[in-house]
Amino acid sequence: MKSAHWMIPLLAAVVALTLELGVPQTMAQTTPNSMLSVLRTESGSELEKTVVDYRARHEADIQTLMEIVTEQKENLSGRLRITPNSREWFAIALLGDLRVVEAAPLLTQLLAVRNSTFSLLSDEDDPHWYAFPAAVALSKIGLPAVNPLLELARVAAPDSTAFQLGAVTLEAILNDEIALAVVAQYARQYPDLAQEDRFKPLTDLIKSGHKRWDAEKAADFSMD
Repeated sequence: MKSAHWMIPLLAAVVALTLELGVPQTMAQTTPNSMLSVLRTESGSELEKTVVDYRARHEADIQTLMEIVTEQKENLSGRLRITPNSREWFAIALLGDLRVVEAAPLLTQLLAVRNSTFSLLSDEDDPHWYAFPAAVALSKIGLPAVNPLLELARVAAPDSTAFQLGAVTLEAILNDEIALAVVAQYARQYPDLAQEDRFKPLTDLIKSGHKRWDAEKAADFSMD
C-alpha cells in the first residue's frame, strides 16, 4: 500500500473544522466518580502514578473493545446484522466515542452491518445511515478513517452497500466539498478509482450526502 502522506496537506485544513466541534459537554465535565478527579487534589509522585494507572486502564479498555469486535467479526460479516445494545454493538459504539484510530480498518470491514431493528421508514431525523453502527463510529473517529474508506472505494462493487456507505461516510467526516477534493486527489494516484463506473457513483453519493442515502438503492440490499 502506498503512503498516505499526500493527504496531509489537503486534510490539514479539515482539522480546524474538526476542532470546532469541541468536546461533548458530558465528556468535559468531571464527575464525582471520575478517576481523574484526583488531578484537583494530588501532586508529585502520587499524581504521576494516577496518570500512569489511568493510561494503562484506558489502553486495556480499548484492547477489550477491539477483542470483542474482532471475536464477532466473522459472525457479523456473515449475517450483516447486529443486535442493538448487544456487547458487540456497544463495543463498536465505544470505539467511535473514544475515537480509537487503530479501530478504523476493522470498522471499515464491518461497514455494511446494520441494526437488526432497521426499518425502511426514514425521515430527515432518522436517515438510513444511522442504522449502520460502524459507519457512525468511523465518522466519530474522523480523519484517520478517511484512508481506509478510500481503499474500500477502490475494491468494493460500486452498487454495494459497503461502497455506498463508504462514500457517504466520507462526506459525513469531511463535508461534501472537501471529500470530493480528497477523492479527486486520490484518484490521480490510483487510476482504478478514476474509472468512470467507479468515480462517478462515488462522487454522486458524496454530493447526495449521508442524510439522504437510501439503503434500498444498493444491489445487495435485503430485508431478510
